[in-house]
Amino acid sequence: MFLLLCGVVALPKVARAHDPLFLEEQHAEPENGPLLPDARISFALYGTLLSAQDQRGFQFQIPQGEHLKISLLVPDLAPENTFPEGSFPSLALRRPDQSVLVLKANLREEFAEPFSGTNYLRLLDFSEIGSAGTYQIRITGIRPTRFTVSIGYIEAFGTPVGNMTNRSSNSSALTEWYTTPPPPNRSDTGSPTTTQEQSAAETVPAPTSRPEAEVVSPKETDGRKRSPLLVAGGLVALAAIALIPLVRLQKRGGL
Repeated sequence: MFLLLCGVVALPKVARAHDPLFLEEQHAEPENGPLLPDARISFALYGTLLSAQDQRGFQFQIPQGEHLKISLLVPDLAPENTFPEGSFPSLALRRPDQSVLVLKANLREEFAEPFSGTNYLRLLDFSEIGSAGTYQIRITGIRPTRFTVSIGYIEAFGTPVGNMTNRSSNSSALTEWYTTPPPPNRSDTGSPTTTQEQSAAETVPAPTSRPEAEVVSPKETDGRKRSPLLVAGGLVALAAIALIPLVRLQKRGGL
């Protein structure tokens, strides 16, 4: 009995934790991501969204009628633990019947992972009765973020996973992910291109433009430029020209 207890205590700690998988950039679509053969088996899928347009995905299967359990977490580190509500990633769950359920953060619970010595914020817990077939999960966000999706409740470390050529399960990979912050959010810092465009707009004077009422045809423009004095002068000149023959006739009559 003593030897048995010693053997249990000496088991590797990671064997009693979720089996780690790392989602990389080539796993942007669920069909390109890992395929978990049984969602009852505990897995933790770690990844980093590198931009607001980035996404990650994976697939899984579960026997008909079995309990499905999914959680979403982020490291309890900066910058993730400073994000306001609504800034965390969300999960889109596509079921075998092609119905889609969007799962958004509705929790903010601190969670300490004793086996790896890491700390997290649990953002959501979801469970339902599973159906036979292939499920898909797509992880998206509005800013760069580290995330963890945990699934399952049966510890079976080393279970084969489909479509996973680079399966790194050592502690150094987890430590590197945990201690590497996501890249800065471009919407917070401002991209160089945007800054240059704003500087150019501030230093180069905008071309002057006529009011909308002055954008008219050339004929209308000529007519509008004629002042009342010019019009009156023209009428007087015409009247004088018309009177010249009468003056000449009067002069001849006087002779």
